[in-house]
Amino acid sequence: MNKILLILDKIDANNKHMIDDLTSIIKTKGVEIFYSFFIEIPMQYPIDTEDEYFKNDFDLAEQILKSFEKEMNLKKIAKSRMFGGIFKVRDLNFGIIEKAFEDSPDLVIIPERLIKSNLNSNKFNNNLVITKVMDEINTSIMFWQDKG
Repeated sequence: MNKILLILDKIDANNKHMIDDLTSIIKTKGVEIFYSFFIEIPMQYPIDTEDEYFKNDFDLAEQILKSFEKEMNLKKIAKSRMFGGIFKVRDLNFGIIEKAFEDSPDLVIIPERLIKSNLNSNKFNNNLVITKVMDEINTSIMFWQDKG
């Protein structure tokens, strides 16, 4: 396994628990970690919007990324092995697919809470996203569940 794509949760504590649970996988020698936080932008706004309506979302995203990077640093994961950022998408599911195509990871790790929230659950549970990702980019998907 050379590349892992981690999808970050909006809840900082969940991301910390995910890192704790996955430390052995993340610390595997030579593994590159791609991490992504998605902000969904509704169709009525341009995708590159900086509208005041999304200020809280952008602020939260920046905080989540800083906290994630700090936790990775505490786990002694080299910054040279980590790549990621905030991505604006119309739909979380297709944002994950797009990012997976772009990064070609061997493993995509998605917090289960994201799957069950909002309207995303139907798309994931009907295997639309899973099938698309698995068929098109030959990767494995792990749904991480917070036990904390």
